[in-house]
Amino acid sequence: MNILFDTNILLDVFLQRKPHFKNSAFLTDLAEKGILTGWLCATTVTTLYYLLHKELNKEVAETVIKSLFKVFDVSAVNRMVLETAIESNFRDYEDAVLHQAAFHSNLEGIVTRNKKDFKKSSLSVYTPDELISILEQS
Repeated sequence: MNILFDTNILLDVFLQRKPHFKNSAFLTDLAEKGILTGWLCATTVTTLYYLLHKELNKEVAETVIKSLFKVFDVSAVNRMVLETAIESNFRDYEDAVLHQAAFHSNLEGIVTRNKKDFKKSSLSVYTPDELISILEQS
């Protein structure tokens, strides 16, 4: 299963945000083990780097990003993604870009804690709980 991880899922892991850390870390672990194919939007990578560099330091940010590249594939953000995102009528452009990056990478869905942000999604959108339940059933 090819799933794009929303930025908030990875922030839950790296910042150990409770009560979300456990399920987000579990899904990240499944991606690391190859049980699901985890994807990141290119903008997620830059956002994570910025936040980790700001909150911690450059070395930690670089180490984390390098570790993500070992686990996750990255959906490109190009002109087509940006243009289709702006035409998509999503309330939030950043979410629209993430969605379109997943769509144009032919992914099966998105995992996020904010499903309401993806009401206009043409892809399946899961909370961590929902995705874990689906994976346990298969």
